Amino acid sequence: MRSAFGRLAQELRLKRDMNQKEFSELVGLSISHVSNLEHQRAHLSDDTIGKYIAALDCTGDEAHELRTRAGFSNGIREERNPASPNAPLRVMLDQFGDSISETARRDIQRILERETGQQVSQLRFSSNKRAAAVGKQKSRSKRPSMSATRFVDISLLAEDVRSGICSEMDRVDIGLALERLSLVRKGFDYEVSDRLPVELDGAFAAILGHLEGHTILVEAGRFQSALNGVHFARHVLAHEIAHHFLHPELLKSEVGLYLPVQQLAKNTTSAIKTERQIEQVVDTIEEAEAECFATLFLVPWSAFLKGTEPRYLASDYGEQQGEVERYYRFFRNDALLDAFRQRLWEAGRRKHPIFD
Repeated sequence: MRSAFGRLAQELRLKRDMNQKEFSELVGLSISHVSNLEHQRAHLSDDTIGKYIAALDCTGDEAHELRTRAGFSNGIREERNPASPNAPLRVMLDQFGDSISETARRDIQRILERETGQQVSQLRFSSNKRAAAVGKQKSRSKRPSMSATRFVDISLLAEDVRSGICSEMDRVDIGLALERLSLVRKGFDYEVSDRLPVELDGAFAAILGHLEGHTILVEAGRFQSALNGVHFARHVLAHEIAHHFLHPELLKSEVGLYLPVQQLAKNTTSAIKTERQIEQVVDTIEEAEAECFATLFLVPWSAFLKGTEPRYLASDYGEQQGEVERYYRFFRNDALLDAFRQRLWEAGRRKHPIFD
C-alpha cells in the first residue's frame, strides 16, 4: 500500500487539483518512478523531497511533515524485510523511540510479552509470504446473466462512485479517479510499475487482495495509454475498480491474492481492432458484474436513456463501443426500466427523468 509519505503527497496534490500525471511532468519524473517513491520502492533523496515541496508549493508545516514521513518511508525500505507487518513498528521505534517515556516503553514490552507468551529478547518475526496466483477459469461462450435488481444495484453504485469523480456529463479522468478513490477509500490503493509480477501472465492490470485491503497494479506504459484516452485501457482499469466495490469477499487475504486477470488486459494497444486481438472471456458472474460496473462507471446509466447512438456515447465518454452496445439494449427493456423506477422511487428520487 501507499506509504505515509505517499498518502500526504497524494492529499496535497488533490488539494491543488493536480493528478499524478500532471505532477510527474512538473517534477520531471516518470509516473512509474513517482509511484515507486510513494510506495516505498525507491529512496526519497533530499533533492527529490525538494522537488515535491516546490511542485506542491508546500507551507512550512507541510514541508516539515513531508520530510518526516519521507524519513520513515526510507527507513521501511531499508529494512531487511520491508514487506513484513512488523517493519513499521521497528522503524517507528528506531526513529521515535528516544522521544517516548520509559513508562511507554514498559507498556510496549508488556504488550509484546502478553501477546506472544515470550520475553521480548526472544521474539523472532516471520516474513509475509505471497500466495500463488489464482488459477484460470475455463472459458464459456455465453456471458453469465444477472437479475434485473442486481443490474439496477450495480448501475446505481457505479453512478454513486462516479459522482465523487466528475459530473454526469463529463468524461471520467481515470487517473484522477484512482487518485481520489485511493485517498478517500480505506483499504484501496493503486501502484504503477514498469513491469508487473510474472504471476499475472502478461496482463497489464490486476487487483491484489492483502492484509491492508486491495491494490490495483498497473503497468506504466498502459497506464499512460489509459490517461491518453485509449478506451480498452480505461475499461480494464474501471473493471478492476469494480472488484473493490463489488467483490471484497473474494479479495480477503493476508498474504496477497490476485483475482484471475482479464484476457482483455493482455492486449497491446496495437492489437485492438486487428485479428491479433485477444478476446475478452467473461465466464463467471463476478466478472460479468465487474464488466457491467466498468461500462456504467465510464458511461452513466442515465445517459443511455437519452437515445444517443452507441457510437456517440462511446466516443463522448471514452468507452469501447462494443460494451456500450451490449448495455444499450438493456435500457430499451420496459421491465428493467420499471425496476429502475421502483428503486429510485423507494430512494426518494422521484424527479428523475426516468419518470417523465
